[in-house]
Amino acid sequence: MTRVRWFAKYRLVLALVAVVSLIQAVDQGQAARPRRIAVFGSSVANGSGDEFGKEGYTGLLREMMAARGWEVLNQSRGGDTTITMKPRFAPEGAPDPRTRYLLPVNPGYVVIGLSLANEGIWEAKTKEDKDAIYKQYADGIKGFVDKSRQNNIVPIVALVYPRMVYTPVEYEYVRRMNVQQSSGDAPTVNFLGALDDGAGRYTRGFDFDDKHPNAAGHREFLYAFVPTLFEALEKGKPTPTKPAAAKGFARIAGGAAPLTFTPQDTMHPFAIGFMVRAQADGTVAAVSGSTLAAKSEMKKLDRGRGAAVEFESIALSAERTFTAAIGVQNGKWIYKSASGTSVPSGINADTQWHHIVLSHYTARGETLFFVDGKLGGKVAERLEPTRFVLGGPGSAEGAAAPKQADYKDLFVFRAALNEDEAAALSQGKVLQASLEIYAPLVDSQFRADSTVENRAQSLSVLKVGAGRITHVDEKSSQTQQ
Repeated sequence: MTRVRWFAKYRLVLALVAVVSLIQAVDQGQAARPRRIAVFGSSVANGSGDEFGKEGYTGLLREMMAARGWEVLNQSRGGDTTITMKPRFAPEGAPDPRTRYLLPVNPGYVVIGLSLANEGIWEAKTKEDKDAIYKQYADGIKGFVDKSRQNNIVPIVALVYPRMVYTPVEYEYVRRMNVQQSSGDAPTVNFLGALDDGAGRYTRGFDFDDKHPNAAGHREFLYAFVPTLFEALEKGKPTPTKPAAAKGFARIAGGAAPLTFTPQDTMHPFAIGFMVRAQADGTVAAVSGSTLAAKSEMKKLDRGRGAAVEFESIALSAERTFTAAIGVQNGKWIYKSASGTSVPSGINADTQWHHIVLSHYTARGETLFFVDGKLGGKVAERLEPTRFVLGGPGSAEGAAAPKQADYKDLFVFRAALNEDEAAALSQGKVLQASLEIYAPLVDSQFRADSTVENRAQSLSVLKVGAGRITHVDEKSSQTQQ
């Protein structure tokens, strides 16, 4: 062997060793990241409004994650903004023993939970002032996301939430912020989709005061967390995006439950969205579970020094089973509610693709039905879903599916979507806040009892059931037409 060849092989071996070492270092770094979640925010994150004094959604998240082997710490402080929280990221010099810092507790993950209300969006009087507050908040949250990543901490952003004094002006900023942050590259949790009363305020019975939810409201916030989000992040599951190259869709012909998703943990607010093309009457999707009864109770909490607060609290309990359905009736898209009430959209089912969103606010007891990004109608009902079906009625008892229909881009969220979010989804955006299932439905094949690709940052599965499901390329479909 010549000296030149020997050096060439030597360099190759060194390069391979370097690559293997880098891979091992990355793996060890991921393994070394502690299963410790720090909730880093202001008063709501700190548990204010929880009349039981159990730290609100942070305490509830601690209970939920403890069973999965995770630790949850409360590093929040009431009244904080993106400005006042900065010094608490890490101490400069000797730490103040009375201050809850982030870095010293060595979290592997951080839930950033700040309020657009604390930032001063309502108090700002002019459009210019409100725009400046909006930018300050957005930039501040991004700053925390970037700084967390620089310190090997995985950031999760808890999105903006209601306030009782908001007017339509502030509500527009709140909705815009929700879409902006849900479309970003950090995992997010959609609190607005849990307790929005439809005007940016807390749903009555789930509020403690102007700025804070009561214990029942904090629980609805908890339900907006995807339970396996942290495990998915631990495994390195990336931000959900649409497939870059794959073109196609699933064609379903027959079967009561061709594709099903069964939540493993309690779900309250939800939204299901998908693209569909069907030219005959029948059921294209179904949701089943239990309706909920609401019982109201007036409570009083003495905060000391004569500062007693009286507030309403609503308790929810299971009532009866239900199955609701989305489909085509008399050639038009329609939603049939849990009580059997029909909510027609007035939009024809034809040869074109249509975008459907069913959005349910459990707390306020209302379901919104969107077709092609527009509100088709709404109905009063309060639901706890336990099963989602795409491509059929879910059982032989419901109205059968069309003989054939095409589907793509299935989304299931653990939060309701408002009209802005439904429109964004219909325009092709991937909203990731509280997203549990995102199935593009471009899989090369759909075998019975298998699972479908899920790009959401969760470990949940969409299962293939009975029925004939085939992959169809866009080009071949256009040729057939």
